[in-house]
Amino acid sequence: MNLKTHAIIIILICCGGALCAEPITSEQLQFFESKVRPLLADKCYKCHSNKAEKLKGGLYLDHGATIISGGDSGPSVVAGDPDKSLLIEAVRYTDPDTQMPPKKKLSDEHIKVLEDWVVMGAPWPNEPLPDPEKKLGPKVFDLSKRKSEHWCWQPVTKNDPPQVAYKNWSSDPIDLHILSALEEKGLRPSVPADKNSLLRRVYFDLIGLPPSSDEVHEFLNDESNDAYEKLVDRLLSSPHFGERWARHWMDLVRYAESCGHEFDYPIPYATEYRDYLIRAFNGDVRYDQFAVEHIAGDLLKAPRKNQKDNYNESVIGTGFWHLHEATHAPTDVRGNEVERVDNQIDVFSKTFLGLTVSCARCHDHMFDAISTKDYYALAGYLQSSRRQEAFLDPGDVIGSKISQIKKLKSELDSIPLESFTKKVSPDKIALYLMASKDVISGLQVSEVLKKYKVAEKTLNRWVEAVKDPKIKDPEHPLFVWSQFIDVNQNLTPGLFDKKMETVKRRLADQQKQHIDSTKDSIKFADFSESSYKESGWLVEGDAFEDAPTKPGEWVQSDGKAAVPGRANGGRLGGKLQGVLRSPTFTISHNQIHHRLGARKGGLRIRVIIDGYYMEPYNGLLFGGTRVNDPNTDGHNNWMTQGRDLKMYKGHKAHIEYIDHGDGYFDIDEIWFSDRGAPKPGSSAIAYKIASNDKIHSVQDLAIAYGWLWKRSINEDPSKIDEDGKKFLAWGVSCGVEDKNDADKLLRLKKEVSKLCGEVPAPRKVQALCDGTEENEFVLLRGNHRRLGDEVPRRFLTALGGETEEVPLVGSGRLSLARQVTDVNNPLTARVFVNRLWHHLFGRGIVPSTDDFGVLGKKPSNPDLLDHLASSFMGDNWSIKGAIRRMVLTQTYRQSSSTNPEGSKADPENILLHRANLKRIQGESIRDSILLVSGRMDNKIFCDGGSVPVHVTDFMTGRGRPRGGPLDGKGKRSLYVSVKRNFLSPMMLAFDTPVPFSSMGKRTVSNVPAQALIMMNDPFVHEQSVIWAKSFTDSKLTTPQIVEQMYMKAFSRGPSKKELGVALQFLGAGKVDEVKLTDFAHVIFNTKEFIFLR
Repeated sequence: MNLKTHAIIIILICCGGALCAEPITSEQLQFFESKVRPLLADKCYKCHSNKAEKLKGGLYLDHGATIISGGDSGPSVVAGDPDKSLLIEAVRYTDPDTQMPPKKKLSDEHIKVLEDWVVMGAPWPNEPLPDPEKKLGPKVFDLSKRKSEHWCWQPVTKNDPPQVAYKNWSSDPIDLHILSALEEKGLRPSVPADKNSLLRRVYFDLIGLPPSSDEVHEFLNDESNDAYEKLVDRLLSSPHFGERWARHWMDLVRYAESCGHEFDYPIPYATEYRDYLIRAFNGDVRYDQFAVEHIAGDLLKAPRKNQKDNYNESVIGTGFWHLHEATHAPTDVRGNEVERVDNQIDVFSKTFLGLTVSCARCHDHMFDAISTKDYYALAGYLQSSRRQEAFLDPGDVIGSKISQIKKLKSELDSIPLESFTKKVSPDKIALYLMASKDVISGLQVSEVLKKYKVAEKTLNRWVEAVKDPKIKDPEHPLFVWSQFIDVNQNLTPGLFDKKMETVKRRLADQQKQHIDSTKDSIKFADFSESSYKESGWLVEGDAFEDAPTKPGEWVQSDGKAAVPGRANGGRLGGKLQGVLRSPTFTISHNQIHHRLGARKGGLRIRVIIDGYYMEPYNGLLFGGTRVNDPNTDGHNNWMTQGRDLKMYKGHKAHIEYIDHGDGYFDIDEIWFSDRGAPKPGSSAIAYKIASNDKIHSVQDLAIAYGWLWKRSINEDPSKIDEDGKKFLAWGVSCGVEDKNDADKLLRLKKEVSKLCGEVPAPRKVQALCDGTEENEFVLLRGNHRRLGDEVPRRFLTALGGETEEVPLVGSGRLSLARQVTDVNNPLTARVFVNRLWHHLFGRGIVPSTDDFGVLGKKPSNPDLLDHLASSFMGDNWSIKGAIRRMVLTQTYRQSSSTNPEGSKADPENILLHRANLKRIQGESIRDSILLVSGRMDNKIFCDGGSVPVHVTDFMTGRGRPRGGPLDGKGKRSLYVSVKRNFLSPMMLAFDTPVPFSSMGKRTVSNVPAQALIMMNDPFVHEQSVIWAKSFTDSKLTTPQIVEQMYMKAFSRGPSKKELGVALQFLGAGKVDEVKLTDFAHVIFNTKEFIFLR
C-alpha cells in the first residue's frame, strides 16, 4: 500500500466517508445525488475517476475521501470555504494555469452548484472507497437481490399484538407493540400526562392552535370516562383540522405561490390547491382516493364532487405537479424540461413512496432497487401529460345552461339542413340565383318577385349572400357564378363559352399556385375527422365541444350556419371557455400557419415547446411562439407564427388555442412551412362547373348549380365532401323559404341567444392533463443530448411495474395511480402512517420519513409499522381514523417527564418510554400569538386566495411583491402568501422549509435568530400591544388579568410564585398598559409558549 492510499483510508475512517464532520442529512443527500454527483460524473469523471482511461493530476473526484485528500496539487476542497478550494478555483477559471474542464468552462449554474455544495460542507454519502490502484469493471446492478435484502420492499404483514407482562396498562394493539419493545429493555411506560399538558398537546397536534380558556375549563371539569375521546372527536371535526394537516402536506409538495429564480413570477391558482387540501382533510377523503387524485385526478370517469357546489374536486389534486420552481429565461428549454421532470419525479416518489427515485436519473440507484430505466419509465408519464388550466363549474350552473342550449340548438340545427335538403328543389336554387342576379343588375324587386314567383324575405337574404365578397374568392363554390353576376343573361353562347374558358383557366392557375406554394410543406391539421380524439387533439372546457363542426350546424356566435369541418369555439355562444390542444409534434419548419377566424376577447394561440409554459414572461426568446388576442373580425385569414420557431427545430411542441373570454375561434387548417402560408387554391365544385361543356348560358349555369347542390348533399349530409360543405354552409346562410320554418328559426335563435348571455365564466385551477402519449429515452448520465434506449411507461420494477400494461392511448397515469395505491404495494400505506406517527409523536417509526431506502433509517418497531399500515388500509384508508387511533393510545397520553432508567436504556426515546418534548412549528407559533392577542380571523379559507406576505426593508430583489399588513390581516399563517424569493423571516427562523423538494421532516433548530425574532419582531410587539389593550376597559382585577393571560397562553393558571412575580411587576391598582404590554411580550418569549410537554 503506498503512502497516498494509506492517507485516503485514514481520512475515510476519520470522516466516515464524508467530507463534513456531521452526518449527511436527507436534504444534503438529495442535493448531492440530484445536482452534484451527476455534474461530476458528466464533466469530471472522464479524467478524474476510478474508471478514467488516464488519470489526470492524480486526482479522483468519485469519492469524498479522495476529494479531500486531493491530487498532485493537494486537497481539492476545503469544506465550507469555496474561496479556498482548488476545485472551485479551477471551475471558476480564475487562474489561467488551472482551468477545469479544460475545453469549456462550466455554466454559471453548474459552478454555483459546486459552490453551494462546498459551502454546506461538501457532504458525501457513506459508501465504499473505490480502489485507486485497481481498475474496476462495471458494477453489477442486481435489482432482485437488492429488493430481497431490504425491508421496505417486503409485503405488509398483519400481525397479532404481542404478549406483554404489564397487562394493566392498555389493551390497545398499538400500545402493546410499544410496551413489548419497552419490556425487552426492562422499561415501563411513563405516567400519564396531566390534563392541562395533554389538552394543549392534542390541540396543537390536531388543529395547530391552543385551546381557549372556556375549552380548558370544559375539559378539566369533565370527569366522565370518555372526556378525552369526546375532545378528540370534536377536534377531528373542527374545520381547523384541515388547515393544520394541509400545512403538513404542503411541506411534501413544496407548496409555493411563486416560481422563484430571478423575478419570482406567480404560480397561477396555487391557493386553489391549498384550499383543496383543507377540504380533503376535513372531509376525511380516503387516502388512496386522495393519492389517485394527485397523480391522475383529471382522468377519473367519476371524479369526486364538492359536497356543497358539486364541482370537480379530483382534478384540483393534480395541481401539485406544478408547484415547482421555474425560470423565465432558459437558454436550453429541453434541459429545463428535464430538470422540471426530475423535480416532479423526486416529489412524487418521496411523497407517496418514501423513495429517492430521482437518484437514479444518471445511473442505477447507488443503493436501492431502482434502475435508471425505472426513472425514465416514470418520466414518460410526465412527458405524456401537459400543464393545463382546468375549468370548474360551481353549482353546475354552466352545465345546466349548456344542456338547455344544446336542446334548443338541436332543433335549430335541423331547420336549415332539413329545409334545404328536403324542401328545396334544384329548380328553386336556380330561381333564386337568377332572381338575385336580376336585383343586383338593377331590376326592381317587385318585378323580380312577379317574374320568378319567389318569397321576398328569402330573396333579400339571397341577394345579400350573392353580394358577399367571399364568393369572388376562387376557393368558394360560387366563384363561377360571381364572375357572371354582371353579365347580360342573354349573352350569346359563343361569348359565354369564351368567358367560361377564362374562368376555368383562372381556377386552374390558382390551384397550381396553391400546389406549388405547399411543396416541402406539411398540412398538420384540417379537422376533417368526425372527432378531435380521432386525430389526437385534446379538449379542455366547453367552448370547442368534442368534435369539429357538422353540416348545417348553427354557430350562435356568428348567428349563421357553420362551415363544416372546422374547430369552432362559438357554437354555443362566445361566453363558453375552453382550450384546444394539438397532438405533440417535432418542429421541422420555420413557420406555423393557422387559417382561422377569430373574434377578439380573451383569445391566445401559443406553441408550447418541451412543455415550457413561462413564455409570457420572455418575449425575447419566446415572443414568436404566442399570439395574444388574435382578431380577424370573423373572416378566415392566414395567421403566421415564425419569428422564433427556427431556434427550436428538432424540439417537441404542441399548439394550444386558448379561449378564456368572450371571443371565439373558427379554425380551418394548420400548415408547417419554410416559405410563407399556402396560397389559396380553387374550389373543386367551381372547377367542375367551369369544365361542364353542357353549360352555354347564365340560365344553364344557374340550373347546373341547382343540380350540383342536390347531388353534393346526396340526401345524406354525412357524405358531403369538403367543397360540398362550403356550398351547403353558403346555401344555409341564405335562409329558409318555408314560413313555419323561418318563424321557428327566429324564435329558437332568440331563445338560444338569451341562454348564451346568461352563461357565467368558469372557475379555473391549475391541473395536469393528458397530452400525446410518448415514452422517454434513457438520458445517458442524465444528459438530454445523449440518448440511450427508449423505455416504455411503467411503474417501478421492484413494485411489479413490468407486469402491468400501460394503455396505448393517453399518458397511463391512472394506471400508475392504481398501482401506487394497490393494497399489495408495500410502501404507500407504510409511508403515510409513518408520517402521521412522526407528526403526533415527534419521531417517525422510520425517522427518515422521505427515504425508506438503504440510506434511510430502519424502522424502530417494524411490527408496529405493519400493524398501523394494515389497519389503515383495512379502515378504508381513513386519515382521521388512523389519527384517532394514535392519539387515543396510552402511548400518546404519556407524560414527557424523564426518568433515570429510561434515559439510560433509551436515551433518544426511540422506544417511546415517555412522550417527546416538542417545539411547535413556526406557523403555530405565529397563529398562537394572533389567537392569544385576540387579533385572529379564524374563518376558514381566505378571500382573494391569500394575504400578501409582509415585506420588510431587508427583503429586496427583483420581483419584490407589494407587501401585506404586518399581521397578515389576522389570518392563520397558512393563508399568508408563500413567495419563494420573499419568504417570511419568522417562518424561516422557525424552520419552515424552503419549498424546493419534499420535506416530510422539518429541521428543529435552536438558534439565536429565534430568540431575536420573538424579542424584536414588530409583529410580536404589535400583538403584545393588542393583547394588553384588550384589558384596558376591563373590570377585572390585576390577579384576574394575570390568570386569564396564563390560561390563554399556557392552558393553565399561574402558580403562586408566578402570580406573585407578575403582581410585583404590574403593581397594585389599575394596570398600566405599557407594563401589561411588556408582560404580554414576556409571555410570548417563554419556552412554555412555544413548546409542548
